[in-house]
Amino acid sequence: MELHATLASLVMPPLAPLLGLILAFVLWCFPATSPFAKLSLPVAMLSFAALWISATPAFSAWMGHQLGAAPRQPEAVPQVVVILGGGRYRDEKSGNERLSAASLERVVTAQEKAPAQLPLLVAGGRVYRDEQAPEADLMADLFQQAFQRPVTWRENCSRTTAENAVNTAALLHDSGVESVILVTHWWHMPRAADLFARAGLQVQPLPVGSADELLPRAQSGLLRWLPSAAALLRTQVYWREMLARAWYYWRPLPPVRNQCSGGGS
Repeated sequence: MELHATLASLVMPPLAPLLGLILAFVLWCFPATSPFAKLSLPVAMLSFAALWISATPAFSAWMGHQLGAAPRQPEAVPQVVVILGGGRYRDEKSGNERLSAASLERVVTAQEKAPAQLPLLVAGGRVYRDEQAPEADLMADLFQQAFQRPVTWRENCSRTTAENAVNTAALLHDSGVESVILVTHWWHMPRAADLFARAGLQVQPLPVGSADELLPRAQSGLLRWLPSAAALLRTQVYWREMLARAWYYWRPLPPVRNQCSGGGS
């Protein structure tokens, strides 16, 4: 998983533009008469512009809208609510773990908006070796402790969205389930819904948020064109989703993963 994250970072801001600036400096070190040295200024200007634009709320909002919506599927009566994990926080010294803000938003959205009579399935394993409990267990514990709502299935072996899909489909097909309500963030929903459909489940999307949500203090005027860390983070998330959709478009789904140890590649 570390290798996948590293390769993705190489083609996303801020690392890609920063590498461009480093390349510009290397080119500048050539003799002034060299054609390589003449390329240093254009490369530096292009890299700087890419970094600036990527960090603006206007560009991040545009990128978000390019993700589109989840693919439409035949109408079916949903039988189960599936909540996908969105990460965790982990204290390096104590090892204590808790759900990330994204995971909490998904759990709360499922509790508030999904039909209360439907059983729950939470999906998420341990992505890295140092992680303790599967993410599915953390979500199930929160449902039980905060909402007194039991979780029927825990899909706790997956490390990626594709493994979420195939593992969940295997669990639910054994119970005769064919249609689900899928809960995840709006920017993740198009890819997740497509993977779950490829795994053989009919999906009714229940997204957290929408592409029209605005960044705090960057809603209009000049602020939309001024770089911010929050906008850069969103651009990175959206760009990663586009890369992942292209990656899975050309690759078959992974096999069902039954080994639940953390880590992997």
